[in-house]
Order: sequence, then C-alpha cells, then structure tokens
Amino acid sequence: MTTGSPVRRPRGTRVSDETARDRRRLVLGAAVGFRVDQVRVFVESLRATGYAGDVIMLVGVFQWRLKAWLARHGVRTVSHWSTRKLHGPIHAHRFERFAKLLRAAAGRYDQVLVSDTRDVLFQTHPFAGITSAGCQFYLEAGPWTIGSEPTNWRWAQLFLTPTEAERISPCRITCCGVVLGDADAMEDYLARLAGYLHALPLRIRREGGADTVFHNKIAHLTHEVAAEIVENDVHVATMGLTPPSAYVAGADGLIRTADGRLPAIAHQYDRIPALKRAVEARYRLSA
Repeated sequence: MTTGSPVRRPRGTRVSDETARDRRRLVLGAAVGFRVDQVRVFVESLRATGYAGDVIMLVGVFQWRLKAWLARHGVRTVSHWSTRKLHGPIHAHRFERFAKLLRAAAGRYDQVLVSDTRDVLFQTHPFAGITSAGCQFYLEAGPWTIGSEPTNWRWAQLFLTPTEAERISPCRITCCGVVLGDADAMEDYLARLAGYLHALPLRIRREGGADTVFHNKIAHLTHEVAAEIVENDVHVATMGLTPPSAYVAGADGLIRTADGRLPAIAHQYDRIPALKRAVEARYRLSA
C-alpha cells in the first residue's frame, strides 16, 4: 500500500534543468519503527536542497502518524512487515525490498539513491554533478580497513569464507548506507546484494552486518556491478570512523570539512556530539 504524492509546483513556475531531471530520479529509504522526529532531518533537508523527485520509504504497517507526515512532504510510503528471525535485521532486509521496488519500476528512473534515513543530512542536491555511469560506492575514513576495524572484521569472518575474508581484509571500508548511481546499475546492485542476503542460512540471518559485508564483497572482490569507489568527504561524508576534529558545523547549520569543503551528504553526523547538537538546533529537535 502506498500513500503520498510527488511535490507539485505552482502553475507558471519555471522548471530548472535539475528539476526536470528530478522527474526521473528516485530516493529510497526505510523508516520502519522510526518516529517523525527521527526522519525529519532526512526529509526536510532533502527537500530544502531543491530535490523535486520521487521519494519512497518503507514504514511499519501501523505507523499511521509517520505515514501521514511523510505524505505531507511528498514521500510515498510502502508498508513493510518482517521479523529478524526469518528475514534478518530490517537494515539488511530493506535491500531485498528495495530490489523488488526498483525492479517493478524498471524504465521509470534514470538515477537512484539508496540511503539510511535516521542519520543522513542533505546539504546540496544529492544528484547534482553526478554524470558517470554505474554505481558510486563511498569510502569511510582511512586508514581503517576491513581487517583493522574490529566490527567490520568480525562481520567479514562471520559472513564470508575464510579465503574471502583474508582477501578483503586490507581493503578500505565502503559504506552501504548511501549508494547512488544510474538506475540500471543500481537495479543490478540491489538484485545482487539481495541475492546474497536471501541466501544466508537461517542460523546467521538474524545477525547484523551482512549488508555491509556483501556490499564490500561486491565493491572489492567480485566487481560484479559497474561501479566506481569514491573517496570519503568528496560527495558523501561518512563520519563514524573519522576524528571529530575533521568537521566543523557552521553558523548556517551546514557541516564542512576542516579544510572548508561542503559534502553534498553528511552521513553518521549524530556520532559526533557537536555536529549532532548543531543539526538538532537547526531543525529544532529536542536533544
């Protein structure tokens, strides 16, 4: 079941090139179990960039208040039900739902962004300047590698074969929380990621981290999807492993790197207390 409708512009408003292209763009996210205040930054900052394209979000079956709020902001909702025991954690299982949604919309979109929602701030139009074909996989901070970062290494050992884990150990971590690309490549990526997740034995399906591991397997080992790996803080700043001193929250409420760059998307900003406070103040969220 879906609710909501695309954002409509007043009659007579001139359509910019970017807005015209937005008609064939899609942003996919999940908010199952979230409150309105947990998705406000994601939705309001996305629309504030001028993005006028489609947004589809997975929500719980009975999240009526969230569905109504999202509909008012031009977000279509898809009701979702799953259990951790049978389907795995929602942050992994969402990719299986995303794959089905994009496959059903084949030919409708030119570009697609799949994104976390609770910890993502859009600072400029997320698709502006993205012209390359394929997917963009965004690195997390160096010098961390999958083998040197304890959580990622534990996941690699849990979900990969010993040979695969050894091969991927020296690779930089790419984050599956924000992935962007042309629609054909993204459909391919989601289908393959969903295939890995769906094939997990029930005994380990409930464990967290499989989505990250298989995302990195595609990025570094199999190369089965057309993609490029993009350095952290260029288009997307994934901040969880970065020293807090690497970022500054300005008086305008935007987050820049210490050397003054403005990433289009700030991810995991809530892991740095000063940035979290700045964003909450800007969006008048209670601490």
